[in-house]
Amino acid sequence: MEWLALGALVFIGATILNRLTERSSKELELKAARKSQEHKLRLEPSARLPEVNIPTSVYQTKQFILSPAEQKFYKALSQGLGSQFMILMKVRVADALQPGSGVSKSEWASAFNRIKSKHFDFLLCCHNSYEIIAAIELDDSSHQQENRIKRDKFLNSACESANFALIRIVARQVYSAQEIKSAVLNSLRDYKLSKAA
Repeated sequence: MEWLALGALVFIGATILNRLTERSSKELELKAARKSQEHKLRLEPSARLPEVNIPTSVYQTKQFILSPAEQKFYKALSQGLGSQFMILMKVRVADALQPGSGVSKSEWASAFNRIKSKHFDFLLCCHNSYEIIAAIELDDSSHQQENRIKRDKFLNSACESANFALIRIVARQVYSAQEIKSAVLNSLRDYKLSKAA
């Protein structure tokens, strides 16, 4: 009789152990599947947005993000400085500058509204830290128009008040990567020296 009871206990213990092992195995499989899903690139939208009816003639795709003059300059700029800096293009001023913390809410809103729809032609950043180093504006003939002159004066003033280097380059037909590199690095050096004085 003892053998029968002992056999029953061993059977019950083995059954429980088997079920626990199966459950642990299934839990591990589920965890692995979840982890695998987390690492997969999400291709589907995370939330479905309601449809908005916009007439199809309102918007159209632009073919290029840079004008032909900006493309020429960017190629030379990236050849000259691409190994030293990350070069971003068409960056909103509000993504590089912000109103100071010592102003009222209404002053902050007013200052932000003045920069939110303006952009820098190019922004130089540190490759590893993404720290913003300087902005570059390519000044072509459109910068001689009265509204552009006002905009340029405002940007100069905003950058100066933020202790931020804004480098202006006069647009040309042909650029030398070495000349641009020298001009930008000299401008950065001069800017740092003027701030140190």
